[in-house]
Amino acid sequence: MDDLEALVRLCPPPNRPMHINWDGIEARLGMPVPEDYKALADRYGPGGFCDYLTLYHPNGPTEYVNLTGPKPARIRSYLRTDYDRGTYPVPYDPDHLFACGVTDNGEYLFWITDPTTASSRWRIAVNKAGVRPGSPTTEL
Repeated sequence: MDDLEALVRLCPPPNRPMHINWDGIEARLGMPVPEDYKALADRYGPGGFCDYLTLYHPNGPTEYVNLTGPKPARIRSYLRTDYDRGTYPVPYDPDHLFACGVTDNGEYLFWITDPTTASSRWRIAVNKAGVRPGSPTTEL
């Protein structure tokens, strides 16, 4: 049993599997998307888990949770400003951080997109709860 099958057994998806044009999404983003994320997004569709974790989704109902919407770029802009000014510590170059989700506590989840073309090797970083990325207490 793979990880997605185990998740489906624990948390049945609310919808039928979706078909998402991943080639179009990746072209729009200008980068690949991890295969495990694609499988999760296809199987569960937009929404959240346990009223806590919301993964950004290509079919997200608002710009705040849409993977291809403006939110990831806005967050990267905050991080870029802090990184360039040295105002607050940002442990990764913001060009290698892509916001891919958020919690109800205000923690942002980021793909660490390094190496850029090998999304299967990307890791996840999370900022400290209740703090906008780039503020004095940001910890990724």
